[in-house]
Amino acid sequence: MNDVSSLKRRFVVMLAGDCVLMLIAVAFAFAYFVRGVGWAVWGFAGFLAAAFVLQLWFIRGFGRLNKGG
Repeated sequence: MNDVSSLKRRFVVMLAGDCVLMLIAVAFAFAYFVRGVGWAVWGFAGFLAAAFVLQLWFIRGFGRLNKGG
């Protein structure tokens, strides 16, 4: 697989994963802010952090592309 198709695959995986993680984070935010579930803020923060880590994984692909492997 060449570098461009690898990056394209990583982008699609990141986009799909971030969409799922952000929908779950929104559900936890709804539970915390609207329903008053106190522990839901930790789920909200955790899923936001997971989405951020997934974006870092994608960005790491650019570093590998510049290094040639």
